[in-house]
Amino acid sequence: MAGLIETPRIVVFDFNGTLFDDFEVAYGSVREIFKTYGIPCPTSWQCRQEISADYMEFYHKHGIPRTAIGDDLNVIRNEFYKINGGNAKMRPDVWITLCQLTFFQIRTAIVSAESQANLYRQLIFGGNLQRSFDLIKAESWGIQGKKDALLQVADIFGEEPNKIIYVDDSVDGLTSAKNVGVVPVAFTNRTAYHSRSRLLEVAEFEVKEIGEIVNLVRNGGRLS
Repeated sequence: MAGLIETPRIVVFDFNGTLFDDFEVAYGSVREIFKTYGIPCPTSWQCRQEISADYMEFYHKHGIPRTAIGDDLNVIRNEFYKINGGNAKMRPDVWITLCQLTFFQIRTAIVSAESQANLYRQLIFGGNLQRSFDLIKAESWGIQGKKDALLQVADIFGEEPNKIIYVDDSVDGLTSAKNVGVVPVAFTNRTAYHSRSRLLEVAEFEVKEIGEIVNLVRNGGRLS
């Protein structure tokens, strides 16, 4: 990596696909949507290459009728999650990573598009992890929503954006960070929502596991 990361004051995490390993369940809901409409489902690779915050474009491109709207698909998605959501889990190294960042006096936050109710439910089920974050901002939708939320994080803690890093597995989230001067770090795990090639078009730095973030911020962008 060509650049260096100054030791940040705050590490902000995305939730779905980053802290919360739910891509397989999410892709299952995609399959269920296409099955409901009687249309062949794109592959998981296509999903990771193509889906963005404007997710309806993906569905329309692959044959879902233009008359269908997000609320229609969310009914199917939510029902699928009710039955299968228990198969998604918090990543196993989240808690120890938060402890290590606290030891180094680095504050932590979540900025996520997930609903507040679902976000807190998963954090509680994951071991009351909500207690380990200094700030949690849910329902930050799309590029603009995450831009606004990241600027609010900076304002609340009184830090310059360049003293904050944002770890996300989506191009949209990393673009939001880059646009406001927050350092974007791509989460390139094999079950991240977007492919590594897409993510590294936006972010210079990457981690494949949550625990690697500690070495990254302590070593200026180099993984030891």
